[in-house]
Amino acid sequence: MLTRFDTGDIRPHERQAFWQEVVCATFVPLECQIGAGVDFDGQLQAHDLDGLTVVDIRASSQQVRRNQHCIARSPDEYVLINLAQEGHSQVIQDGREAFLEQGDFAIYDTRQPYELRFCGDFRQTVLQIPYQALRERISNIKQLTALSLSRKDPVARLAFDYLTGLAGIDDSIDVETRRRLTHQGLDLLATVLAERGKGIVQPSARRTSLLYRIKNHVRANLADSDLSLAGVAGAFGVTSRYINSLFQDERTSFGRFLLSTRLQACADQLRSHSQQGALISTLAYRSGFTDMTYFSRVFKARFGCSARDFRHAAMLGIDTPLG
Repeated sequence: MLTRFDTGDIRPHERQAFWQEVVCATFVPLECQIGAGVDFDGQLQAHDLDGLTVVDIRASSQQVRRNQHCIARSPDEYVLINLAQEGHSQVIQDGREAFLEQGDFAIYDTRQPYELRFCGDFRQTVLQIPYQALRERISNIKQLTALSLSRKDPVARLAFDYLTGLAGIDDSIDVETRRRLTHQGLDLLATVLAERGKGIVQPSARRTSLLYRIKNHVRANLADSDLSLAGVAGAFGVTSRYINSLFQDERTSFGRFLLSTRLQACADQLRSHSQQGALISTLAYRSGFTDMTYFSRVFKARFGCSARDFRHAAMLGIDTPLG
Protein backbone atom coordinates (compact mmCIF):
# COMPACT_ATOMS: atom_id res chain seq x y z
CA MET A 1 0.00 0.00 0.00
CA LEU A 2 1.30 3.44 -0.97
CA THR A 3 1.07 6.26 1.58
CA ARG A 4 1.77 9.94 0.85
CA PHE A 5 2.13 12.98 3.11
CA ASP A 6 2.78 16.59 2.08
CA THR A 7 3.17 19.61 4.37
CA GLY A 8 1.96 21.78 1.51
CA ASP A 9 -1.55 20.86 2.61
CA ILE A 10 -0.86 22.00 6.19
CA ARG A 11 -0.86 25.52 7.62
CA PRO A 12 2.73 26.73 8.19
CA HIS A 13 2.52 26.97 11.98
CA GLU A 14 1.24 23.38 12.19
CA ARG A 15 3.82 21.79 9.89
CA GLN A 16 6.45 20.87 12.47
CA ALA A 17 3.97 18.97 14.66
CA PHE A 18 2.50 17.31 11.56
CA TRP A 19 5.94 16.27 10.30
CA GLN A 20 6.88 14.88 13.71
CA GLU A 21 3.75 12.74 13.70
CA VAL A 22 4.30 11.57 10.12
CA VAL A 23 7.93 10.56 10.69
CA CYS A 24 7.11 8.67 13.89
CA ALA A 25 4.21 6.86 12.23
CA THR A 26 6.34 5.90 9.23
CA PHE A 27 9.45 4.77 11.09
CA VAL A 28 9.86 4.58 14.89
CA PRO A 29 9.39 7.20 17.65
CA LEU A 30 11.81 10.05 16.99
CA GLU A 31 12.35 13.67 17.89
CA CYS A 32 12.42 16.06 14.92
CA GLN A 33 13.90 19.51 15.45
CA ILE A 34 13.33 22.17 12.82
CA GLY A 35 15.22 25.45 13.16
CA ALA A 36 13.38 28.62 14.13
CA GLY A 37 12.40 30.69 11.12
CA VAL A 38 12.77 27.80 8.68
CA ASP A 39 10.07 27.85 6.00
CA PHE A 40 9.62 24.13 6.36
CA ASP A 41 8.44 21.95 3.53
CA GLY A 42 8.34 18.16 3.41
CA GLN A 43 6.95 15.33 1.32
CA LEU A 44 7.06 11.65 2.20
CA GLN A 45 5.96 8.66 0.17
CA ALA A 46 6.11 5.16 1.67
CA HIS A 47 5.12 1.68 0.69
CA ASP A 48 5.59 -1.80 2.11
CA LEU A 49 7.55 -4.37 0.17
CA ASP A 50 7.51 -7.88 1.61
CA GLY A 51 8.32 -6.77 5.16
CA LEU A 52 10.48 -3.81 4.17
CA THR A 53 9.29 -0.21 4.23
CA VAL A 54 10.61 1.85 1.32
CA VAL A 55 10.32 5.62 1.78
CA ASP A 56 11.13 8.54 -0.50
CA ILE A 57 11.60 11.79 1.45
CA ARG A 58 12.02 15.37 0.27
CA ALA A 59 12.27 17.95 3.05
CA SER A 60 13.90 21.07 4.47
CA SER A 61 16.76 21.13 6.97
CA GLN A 62 16.18 19.41 10.30
CA GLN A 63 17.74 17.27 13.00
CA VAL A 64 16.32 13.89 13.96
CA ARG A 65 17.15 12.05 17.19
CA ARG A 66 16.22 8.68 18.60
CA ASN A 67 17.17 8.62 22.27
CA GLN A 68 16.61 6.13 25.07
CA HIS A 69 13.20 7.65 25.83
CA CYS A 70 12.09 7.05 22.24
CA ILE A 71 13.48 3.52 22.31
CA ALA A 72 11.56 2.78 25.52
CA ARG A 73 8.33 3.91 23.84
CA SER A 74 8.87 1.52 20.93
CA PRO A 75 11.59 -1.15 21.10
CA ASP A 76 10.98 -2.23 17.49
CA GLU A 77 14.16 -3.64 15.97
CA TYR A 78 15.03 -2.29 12.53
CA VAL A 79 18.08 -1.41 10.52
CA LEU A 80 17.58 1.66 8.32
CA ILE A 81 19.62 2.58 5.29
CA ASN A 82 19.73 6.16 4.04
CA LEU A 83 20.47 6.49 0.32
CA ALA A 84 21.32 10.14 -0.41
CA GLN A 85 19.75 11.33 -3.65
CA GLU A 86 20.19 15.09 -3.14
CA GLY A 87 21.63 17.35 -0.46
CA HIS A 88 23.93 16.68 2.46
CA SER A 89 23.43 14.88 5.76
CA GLN A 90 25.12 13.13 8.66
CA VAL A 91 24.35 9.82 10.33
CA ILE A 92 25.71 9.59 13.90
CA GLN A 93 25.68 6.37 15.93
CA ASP A 94 27.98 4.21 18.06
CA GLY A 95 30.59 6.98 18.33
CA ARG A 96 30.89 7.28 14.54
CA GLU A 97 29.52 9.74 12.03
CA ALA A 98 29.00 9.35 8.30
CA PHE A 99 28.86 12.41 6.04
CA LEU A 100 26.56 11.67 3.12
CA GLU A 101 26.38 13.42 -0.22
CA GLN A 102 24.60 12.44 -3.41
CA GLY A 103 25.38 8.78 -4.13
CA ASP A 104 26.43 7.91 -0.57
CA PHE A 105 24.63 5.68 1.91
CA ALA A 106 24.90 4.39 5.48
CA ILE A 107 23.01 2.16 7.88
CA TYR A 108 21.89 2.71 11.48
CA ASP A 109 20.15 0.60 14.11
CA THR A 110 16.90 1.60 15.87
CA ARG A 111 17.86 -0.46 18.94
CA GLN A 112 20.51 2.14 19.84
CA PRO A 113 20.38 5.97 20.02
CA TYR A 114 21.25 7.80 16.82
CA GLU A 115 21.11 11.26 15.30
CA LEU A 116 20.51 12.44 11.73
CA ARG A 117 21.46 15.96 10.64
CA PHE A 118 20.25 17.56 7.42
CA CYS A 119 21.92 20.94 6.83
CA GLY A 120 19.69 22.01 3.92
CA ASP A 121 17.03 20.77 1.56
CA PHE A 122 17.50 17.11 0.82
CA ARG A 123 16.04 14.03 -0.80
CA GLN A 124 16.69 10.50 0.39
CA THR A 125 15.43 7.00 -0.24
CA VAL A 126 15.19 5.21 3.11
CA LEU A 127 14.73 1.46 3.57
CA GLN A 128 13.54 0.20 6.94
CA ILE A 129 14.61 -3.42 7.29
CA PRO A 130 13.62 -5.78 10.12
CA TYR A 131 16.80 -6.27 12.16
CA GLN A 132 16.64 -10.05 12.03
CA ALA A 133 16.30 -10.08 8.23
CA LEU A 134 19.70 -8.42 7.90
CA ARG A 135 21.17 -10.17 10.95
CA GLU A 136 20.61 -13.51 9.21
CA ARG A 137 22.90 -12.34 6.42
CA ILE A 138 25.61 -10.47 8.32
CA SER A 139 26.61 -10.78 11.97
CA ASN A 140 28.60 -7.63 12.78
CA ILE A 141 25.96 -4.95 12.21
CA LYS A 142 27.10 -2.88 15.21
CA GLN A 143 30.54 -2.47 13.63
CA LEU A 144 29.02 -1.12 10.41
CA THR A 145 26.58 1.57 11.57
CA ALA A 146 27.36 5.17 10.57
CA LEU A 147 30.04 4.17 8.06
CA SER A 148 29.65 5.88 4.71
CA LEU A 149 29.59 3.91 1.46
CA SER A 150 29.78 5.55 -1.94
CA ARG A 151 28.70 4.93 -5.52
CA LYS A 152 32.32 5.64 -6.42
CA ASP A 153 32.94 2.02 -5.40
CA PRO A 154 31.64 -0.31 -8.15
CA VAL A 155 30.01 -2.83 -5.81
CA ALA A 156 28.48 -0.11 -3.61
CA ARG A 157 27.16 1.59 -6.76
CA LEU A 158 25.38 -1.62 -7.76
CA ALA A 159 23.76 -1.82 -4.30
CA PHE A 160 22.81 1.88 -4.29
CA ASP A 161 21.09 1.68 -7.66
CA TYR A 162 19.36 -1.62 -6.92
CA LEU A 163 18.04 -0.50 -3.52
CA THR A 164 16.91 2.85 -4.94
CA GLY A 165 15.09 0.95 -7.66
CA LEU A 166 13.05 -0.94 -5.04
CA ALA A 167 11.20 2.34 -4.41
CA GLY A 168 9.69 2.05 -7.89
CA ILE A 169 8.17 -1.40 -7.33
CA ASP A 170 4.43 -1.28 -6.84
CA ASP A 171 1.47 -3.65 -6.51
CA SER A 172 1.49 -4.35 -10.24
CA ILE A 173 4.38 -6.74 -9.55
CA ASP A 174 3.21 -10.10 -8.26
CA VAL A 175 3.93 -11.06 -4.64
CA GLU A 176 6.47 -13.80 -5.38
CA THR A 177 8.49 -11.56 -7.71
CA ARG A 178 8.51 -8.78 -5.10
CA ARG A 179 9.72 -11.25 -2.50
CA ARG A 180 12.58 -12.43 -4.69
CA LEU A 181 13.62 -8.87 -5.56
CA THR A 182 13.58 -7.89 -1.90
CA HIS A 183 15.67 -10.85 -0.82
CA GLN A 184 18.17 -10.21 -3.60
CA GLY A 185 18.44 -6.60 -2.45
CA LEU A 186 19.19 -7.68 1.11
CA ASP A 187 21.78 -10.18 -0.11
CA LEU A 188 23.46 -7.44 -2.15
CA LEU A 189 23.42 -5.02 0.80
CA ALA A 190 24.96 -7.68 3.05
CA THR A 191 27.70 -8.28 0.48
CA VAL A 192 28.59 -4.59 0.36
CA LEU A 193 28.55 -4.27 4.14
CA ALA A 194 30.76 -7.35 4.54
CA GLU A 195 33.27 -5.87 2.12
CA ARG A 196 33.18 -2.52 3.95
CA GLY A 197 33.73 -4.29 7.25
CA LYS A 198 36.89 -6.12 6.24
CA GLY A 199 39.73 -5.24 8.57
CA ILE A 200 37.55 -3.27 10.98
CA VAL A 201 38.31 -4.29 14.54
CA GLN A 202 35.47 -3.85 17.01
CA PRO A 203 36.69 -1.20 19.50
CA SER A 204 35.96 -1.45 23.19
CA ALA A 205 33.26 0.71 24.74
CA ARG A 206 35.99 2.81 26.40
CA ARG A 207 37.75 3.44 23.08
CA THR A 208 34.48 4.30 21.36
CA SER A 209 33.51 6.73 24.13
CA LEU A 210 36.90 8.44 24.11
CA LEU A 211 36.90 8.81 20.33
CA TYR A 212 33.44 10.38 20.48
CA ARG A 213 34.60 12.90 23.09
CA ILE A 214 37.71 13.73 21.08
CA LYS A 215 35.61 14.39 17.97
CA ASN A 216 33.31 16.70 19.94
CA HIS A 217 36.38 18.52 21.31
CA VAL A 218 37.70 19.03 17.78
CA ARG A 219 34.36 20.36 16.52
CA ALA A 220 34.08 22.75 19.48
CA ASN A 221 37.57 24.16 18.84
CA LEU A 222 37.76 24.30 15.05
CA ALA A 223 38.45 28.05 15.06
CA ASP A 224 41.69 27.42 16.97
CA SER A 225 44.31 27.31 14.23
CA ASP A 226 46.77 25.78 16.72
CA LEU A 227 44.55 22.75 17.32
CA SER A 228 46.89 19.78 17.02
CA LEU A 229 47.20 16.09 17.72
CA ALA A 230 49.70 16.72 20.51
CA GLY A 231 47.51 19.37 22.10
CA VAL A 232 44.41 17.16 22.04
CA ALA A 233 46.41 14.24 23.41
CA GLY A 234 47.54 16.42 26.30
CA ALA A 235 43.99 17.63 26.96
CA PHE A 236 42.77 14.02 27.27
CA GLY A 237 45.82 12.65 29.05
CA VAL A 238 46.74 10.09 26.41
CA THR A 239 49.50 9.77 23.81
CA SER A 240 49.31 10.98 20.23
CA ARG A 241 49.85 7.40 19.08
CA TYR A 242 46.85 6.23 21.10
CA ILE A 243 44.58 8.88 19.56
CA ASN A 244 45.64 7.88 16.07
CA SER A 245 44.95 4.25 16.95
CA LEU A 246 41.39 5.28 17.83
CA PHE A 247 40.93 6.89 14.44
CA GLN A 248 42.49 3.89 12.74
CA ASP A 249 39.50 1.89 13.98
CA GLU A 250 37.57 3.94 11.40
CA ARG A 251 40.27 3.75 8.72
CA THR A 252 41.30 7.37 9.11
CA SER A 253 43.68 9.51 11.19
CA PHE A 254 43.40 12.54 13.46
CA GLY A 255 44.81 14.79 10.73
CA ARG A 256 42.39 13.59 8.07
CA PHE A 257 39.45 13.90 10.47
CA LEU A 258 40.46 17.46 11.45
CA LEU A 259 40.83 18.54 7.81
CA SER A 260 37.56 16.89 6.78
CA THR A 261 35.68 18.50 9.66
CA ARG A 262 37.09 21.95 8.86
CA LEU A 263 36.18 21.62 5.19
CA GLN A 264 32.67 20.42 6.07
CA ALA A 265 32.22 23.40 8.41
CA CYS A 266 33.21 25.77 5.61
CA ALA A 267 30.88 24.06 3.15
CA ASP A 268 27.95 24.30 5.60
CA GLN A 269 28.58 28.04 6.03
CA LEU A 270 28.86 28.56 2.27
CA ARG A 271 25.43 26.97 1.86
CA SER A 272 23.91 29.10 4.61
CA HIS A 273 21.82 32.09 3.50
CA SER A 274 22.70 33.84 6.77
CA GLN A 275 26.40 33.77 5.76
CA GLN A 276 25.84 34.91 2.18
CA GLY A 277 27.49 38.29 2.82
CA ALA A 278 30.53 36.91 4.63
CA LEU A 279 33.88 36.77 2.85
CA ILE A 280 35.04 33.30 1.97
CA SER A 281 38.32 34.01 3.74
CA THR A 282 36.38 34.88 6.92
CA LEU A 283 34.55 31.55 6.80
CA ALA A 284 37.84 29.73 6.25
CA TYR A 285 39.49 31.48 9.20
CA ARG A 286 36.50 30.65 11.41
CA SER A 287 37.13 26.99 10.67
CA GLY A 288 40.82 27.17 11.56
CA PHE A 289 42.46 27.68 8.15
CA THR A 290 45.22 30.30 8.10
CA ASP A 291 46.61 29.87 4.58
CA MET A 292 44.09 30.71 1.84
CA THR A 293 46.22 29.12 -0.89
CA TYR A 294 46.20 25.86 1.01
CA PHE A 295 42.49 26.23 1.78
CA SER A 296 41.63 26.77 -1.89
CA ARG A 297 43.62 23.71 -2.90
CA VAL A 298 42.16 21.30 -0.35
CA PHE A 299 38.62 22.64 -0.79
CA LYS A 300 38.73 22.02 -4.53
CA ALA A 301 40.22 18.57 -3.97
CA ARG A 302 37.39 17.73 -1.57
CA PHE A 303 34.40 19.22 -3.42
CA GLY A 304 35.60 19.36 -7.02
CA CYS A 305 35.21 23.13 -7.43
CA SER A 306 36.31 26.40 -5.88
CA ALA A 307 34.65 27.71 -2.73
CA ARG A 308 33.23 30.61 -4.77
CA ASP A 309 31.60 28.27 -7.32
CA PHE A 310 30.37 26.03 -4.50
CA ARG A 311 28.61 28.98 -2.84
CA HIS A 312 27.16 30.19 -6.14
CA ALA A 313 25.70 26.75 -6.91
CA ALA A 314 24.25 26.48 -3.40
CA MET A 315 22.58 29.90 -3.63
CA LEU A 316 21.00 28.93 -6.95
CA GLY A 317 19.68 25.71 -5.45
CA ILE A 318 21.89 23.59 -7.70
CA ASP A 319 23.31 20.34 -6.32
CA THR A 320 26.78 21.26 -5.11
CA PRO A 321 29.61 19.39 -6.81
CA LEU A 322 30.91 16.26 -5.12
CA GLY A 323 34.44 15.52 -4.01
